[in-house]
This record gives sequence, structure tokens and C-alpha cells, in this order.
Amino acid sequence: MLAHFTAVIAVAGTPAHADDIDLARADSSEIRAHVDDLLQDRASVKDETERLAAEQSELSALIEQANLEFGTIEAQLTRATEAVDAASGDLSSKFEPLAELRTEQALRYEASERARERLVVIAPMLTRLTHRSEDLSEVIRTARDALEEAEERERERGRERERERGEAATRSTSTSADPGPAPATTSSAVAFAYDQVGKPYGSGMAGPNAYDCSGLVVAAYSQSGVDLPRTSQSQWAASEPLDRGDLAPGDLVFSHNLGHVAIYVGRNQVVHATKPGDTVKVASLDFLPVDGYRRVGN
Repeated sequence: MLAHFTAVIAVAGTPAHADDIDLARADSSEIRAHVDDLLQDRASVKDETERLAAEQSELSALIEQANLEFGTIEAQLTRATEAVDAASGDLSSKFEPLAELRTEQALRYEASERARERLVVIAPMLTRLTHRSEDLSEVIRTARDALEEAEERERERGRERERERGEAATRSTSTSADPGPAPATTSSAVAFAYDQVGKPYGSGMAGPNAYDCSGLVVAAYSQSGVDLPRTSQSQWAASEPLDRGDLAPGDLVFSHNLGHVAIYVGRNQVVHATKPGDTVKVASLDFLPVDGYRRVGN
């Protein structure tokens, strides 16, 4: 006996668009998060498209098989003849397989009709999903272009701040200047910061297994018994200003409108807890949109 064709239709709606943002005004971190949302949207659309395409293929195969076995008079006669020939005994005993064949034919026809109805629904859904994926790809390209522009704006703002402070030293002088031995407190902070490289970023974390930017600073200075405030803004307020040319290992470098802090380790490099999904890293000072440089008092 042919099993009934059954299908549970669970149609996922088109993913909601990632929250719109003003790309011309947003900073790089906001745009980067926006791009991540858009990529997740597109991945959801791709998954739903593949699911519906697989269902469409299965339904088409079911209809094709039903047409092959029962779609013409010749096919039906062939099946009936095979059923009668396979039955043993007198003529009356051959009616039962014919009745079963009739039931199978009715079930197969019903399943085929439901499959056709479902195909009518799937076709426009696949068209919409295809258009949605294309639209998302275009929006992602635009957002990525905006991200590059935002990063450049932030770098330029950092350069402008340096010019406004009237920094007289050239880059080569500032990066090669030897400010003398760093105090024991900052030396300990730098050594600790290096030891954390590779550990994951953790929002609100101050170690020992994960850190956010200000949490890494708090943990590094705590090695020498220096208690610093918890946030980057309060660390800015609790430290003293200095020029780039006076940077020494252990000094703090603030960026992203005081929303981010890194530990200067010398040779024009910093150690910082980067961002969600990333790790503690060593980075070039030149890649930060610097707000200012500060020194922790001993």
C-alpha cells in the first residue's frame, strides 16, 4: 500500500532587515556591527532558499513518478495487467489486487495534486528570496565602502588632534626617542600585558581568562598594587596628559572618543583587548584614531 504523501510546511519569513543606521555619521565600530548583522541576514536568506529549493526538487520528483506510473491510460493498463498476472487462482481472486491498485492510484493522485499546489506557493517565495539576497549583497557593498570611509575619517581625526597639540617631533623622532628606563610599576604592567596576548575579548571582563580594553589596563596595573578606575573614561580622568614624543612603555593610549584604551609597550606599538569576537593583540600605534596619551601616576 502506498504511504500517504505528507509534508509539514514551516515557512520562515524573510529575515528582518538589520537596523538601519546613518552610514555618513556612524563610527567604524557601529558600521562594522551593521555589516555583521547584514551578513547574518543574508546567510539566513541563503539557508531558507536552499531549504525551499530542496523541497521543490522533491515535489517535482514525486509528480514525475506519479505521471510515469499513472499519467496515461497505457501506464494504468500496464500496472493493472501486471497486478492481474501476479495474482494466483481463479478470476475472483484477481479482483483484490485490482482494488488495491485503484486505492494506490487514488492516493498517488491526491499526493500529486497537493505537491502541485505547494509548488505554486514555493515558486514566488524563491523569487522573493533571490531578490532579497541580491538586495542584501548591494547593501553590504555600500556598508563596507562606508566602513572604509569611516575608518579613514577616524584616522584623520587622530592626525588632526596631534597637529592641534602642536607636536613638533617628527615620526622617526617620536618612535625612536628613548625616554629612559620605565618605572617598575609600568614595567610590570607591560610585562603583564604581553602575557595576556591571545586571550579572548570579554565585555566587562578583567581577567584572568578574558578582558575588555579597560579591564586589561586595570589588571595590568594591579600587578604593582595600583588601583585604577574600571572604565576607559574614568582612567582618562585619573591619569595625566602627555605628548606623543614623551610616550614611555606603560603609558595609556586613548581612542574612539575615549571609548577605547590601550597600553603603550614601546617601539610604536600597543597591547590592547580589541573587540568582541577578537583577542588581546599587539598593534601599531598608527592604526588607532588617537584621542590622547596619558600617564598613570606612581
